[in-house]
Amino acid sequence: MSADAAVEAAARLLDRARHAVALTGAGVSTESGLPDFRSPGGLWAGVDPMAVASLSAFQRAPQAFYDFYRRRLALLRDARPNPAHLALARLEAAGRLQAVITQNVDGLHQAAGSRRVLELHGSLHRAACATCGARRPIAELEAALDRGALPVCPACGGLLRPDVV
Repeated sequence: MSADAAVEAAARLLDRARHAVALTGAGVSTESGLPDFRSPGGLWAGVDPMAVASLSAFQRAPQAFYDFYRRRLALLRDARPNPAHLALARLEAAGRLQAVITQNVDGLHQAAGSRRVLELHGSLHRAACATCGARRPIAELEAALDRGALPVCPACGGLLRPDVV
């Protein structure tokens, strides 16, 4: 089936649907300049995710963990919603799409105007305390790292980390 035929078939299904949701992953944001995980040049290219992005990495070597996420946050600053994000937001606004369920942590669906977004893997726009679970703006984590300090929760003194799984 050609791409045009697939789009037309999807449009027909959407037109007949009473309740439609979109499920998205890293591929929807690659056009916005954000790398996916597994392709050549992706986030995991030449990197062991368990060594830099896991809870055990955070506990064992927080500086390497923070360095990895600082690079991700820097990429996110320049990312803008692309036509796919905008189309999904328009479908929601028109009442044709009930929600977006995403594995993405980039917030681009919300930036495009989608209001009903379920972020399965969390968000890079928030930090969470590893001790008490309090959520804080990611800017607090970044500001501490910029000062050369570890980001500390104001509620309990635990370490803050990006609110992602």
